[in-house]
Formats: sequence, C-alpha cells, structure tokens
Amino acid sequence: MIKNLRKRFIFAAMASTFGVLLVIMSILNVANYYRMVSRADETLTELGDNNGRFDSGDFVKKKPDITTDDGLVNDIKAKDDMTQPPDNPGGKYGDRFSPETPFQTRYFSVVVENGEITSYNLDNIAAVDEEEANTYASEILKDGSNLGFTDIYRYKLVINDDGERIIFVDCRQELEAFRNTLIYSVGVSLIGFLVVFMLVLFWSKKIFKPVAESYEKQKRFITDASHEIKTPLTIIDANTEVIEMVSGESEWTRNTRDQVKRLTALTNQMVALSRLDENPEPREKAEFNLSDVAYEVIDHFTSLSEVKGKKINADIQNGIIYTGDENSIRQLISILVDNAMKYAVSSEAIDITLKRDGRKVRFTLRNLAEGMEEGDQRMLFERFYRPDSSRNSETGGSGIGLSLAKSIVESHKGKITAKCDRDGYITFQIVI
Repeated sequence: MIKNLRKRFIFAAMASTFGVLLVIMSILNVANYYRMVSRADETLTELGDNNGRFDSGDFVKKKPDITTDDGLVNDIKAKDDMTQPPDNPGGKYGDRFSPETPFQTRYFSVVVENGEITSYNLDNIAAVDEEEANTYASEILKDGSNLGFTDIYRYKLVINDDGERIIFVDCRQELEAFRNTLIYSVGVSLIGFLVVFMLVLFWSKKIFKPVAESYEKQKRFITDASHEIKTPLTIIDANTEVIEMVSGESEWTRNTRDQVKRLTALTNQMVALSRLDENPEPREKAEFNLSDVAYEVIDHFTSLSEVKGKKINADIQNGIIYTGDENSIRQLISILVDNAMKYAVSSEAIDITLKRDGRKVRFTLRNLAEGMEEGDQRMLFERFYRPDSSRNSETGGSGIGLSLAKSIVESHKGKITAKCDRDGYITFQIVI
C-alpha cells in the first residue's frame, strides 16, 4: 500500500512538473514563432505598398551639398551628413525597421497578369533564379492562398497598379533561430524533468519513511491482536459447549456461540487482509475451474436464501479455466454473495453472472438495496464502512468484507467496482 501511495505521489509530482514545463515551453515557442511571422508580415506589407521594393527615402534623410566660402564641396562633411539617420530614426517606419533593413532583407517578387507570370524582380536575392521563382509562384497560384510559407520564404499576394504581385521574403535565419530555440527549450525541459524526477524519487523515500514505519506497526498490531483474540474466543466457545453439556442449550448459550462465530470470522478477515497488505501477490497460483468454484459457493448459500426468502438467479458459463489462488477466489465470491444475502431486498432476486470476456473473466452480482444513492459506491470498499441504514445487529456485517474482496481482486491484477442505478439496484462487477 505504501509503495502504491509513493508511486501515486511521484506520478502526481511528475505530471505536474511536465504540465508546467509544457506550458512554459509552449508559450515561449509560440510567442517566438508569432514574433517571427509578425516581423515577416510587416516587411511584406511595406514591400507591397512600394511595388516590391523598400523606399530608401524613408530610411535616410538626404541633405544638400555643403560648400565652403571658396565654393568647394566639403566631401567629408557632406558624406557624413548624407549617411546620418533622420531626426526620427527609420522615417515613417518608426521602431519597426532600422536603416539597415533594406540591406539585410533578402526578398524577391513575381508579377502576375491574368493568371500568367509576366516579370520577376530578383535584384535583392542571389539564392533564387527565374526558374525557381516561377516554381514558387506557380505553386502559390495553384494553391490559391494569399499569405503563408513556402519552403523558407514567407509570401504575400498583393494587388497594385502592375496587377497582382507575389512578394517573397527570405526567413531562413529566423526559421533557423526558431528551430534552435525549440530544440534547446525541449532539451532543457527534458533535462529539468529528469532532474526533478531524481529529486522527487529521492525525497519521496525520505518523506514516506515515517508513514511506512507507522503502517508497518499498524499491520503488526492487527496481526498480533488477531492472534491474541483467537485464544480467548476458543476458550469462550469451549466453556459455552461445556455449559450446554451440563445445563443444556439456552438462549444465552446460543447468543454466546453466535457472537463467538462473528468475532472469529472478523478476526480471520483481519488476518487475511493484513497478509494481503504485506504480500499482495497470490500465495498459490494454479489453474482451476472457476465455473465449478462459483457453483459450489452459490450452492452453500442455497439453504440460507430459502430461509431468508431471497432468490438467487445464477448464469454461470461452464468450463472457465482461471489461473490464480483458488482459495482466495472462493473467498471473494463468498464475500459478495454473503453481502447480498445481508442487504438485498427480499422481494427481488439476486442476479449473478460469470462470463469469459476475451482474456479476462467478468463476474457480476446485482441486487436491489435500500438506502443507496445513485452513482459510484466506491466507499463501500473502505475498511469498516457500512451505510447508516445497515448499522444494526441483525445484518451481522463488520464492514471489512468488501475491503478484503477488493484486496483479493487487486492481488490478481483485477478491478472491482460498485455502482447503484436510479432504481436502487446495486451492481458489483469484477474483472480479473
């Protein structure tokens, strides 16, 4: 149990860490990609407004020639003034572009008239010739999109005085930077995930050590107490038998015997549950006929069902061979049938089915119960839990039987569920 609890803690911690890293990594890379695309689209918009070119006048403010008193041009001063940026850097572009943008940007454009490519502008790129430009433009015209990516180029189709113009901007460096950021962020996240996993694995052992020690003491106490209880119960039972031999059977001796049987059964269940906690694996695994075991257990309750006025409808598939602990499985079916005998409404039958379901075996028990709410009834498998309406001495339940049943099912790598429908019928289903 402690191992399972520790595994759940580690899983929850790592799932949370993975989620946080995934969110951070996604936000970082999505923002980076959006910035790259936004920058490329701004450049395409500017090129589209100027017929596929940058307007250099918006980047450099030209000044008149500067001459000396003797009429000679001061070349040095004139040159400096010609290359100085304007008072508003970037001209009308503001902070979007720098004066170096026209020289750093690789771009080309293709003019299209009536669906036919008529001319190219390849002056600002060396990696593309007319044939490649024609190929790119033809693919875009065929696709029918106005904006997007083709290979490493971001493109946009604009309409101007020349007709339709497809402008391409080289995004090789931006795409490489984006890919590198993506790879590095994934790599760093994986390393961080592994480091956190190692830390959680180490500290979880420290954290759960006191819990494990406390749980071990609890199990040891239950086992020791159960064995200690058996001795006085045996003596009480023997003394009751002697009293009956001397004075005859009476209401008091019968009541004493019933309580001794009840305490003995509870003690045995507690010992079995404690053993399953210590060693969840079945003690003895062997092939046996599960159908025959189910028939035998149900037959044992036949006389009891007649006394209580309850009917059992059994639909058992013959010849089901199962590999597991036969005694535990026998006890499991007995617990469920006994539980139905105690709490099922007498007017309705108890339906039991056992079927082969692929590689698994499905056991189902359904009966009408009073005071049960609609929905999942997983709390029934908690130790010493019983619905309020059943807390009376007539049923004789201890609230530990279904907990033992769950432990038996889990020891066989199976699953047990309890659900109640709107009509009050509760269904126990086991898949092993």
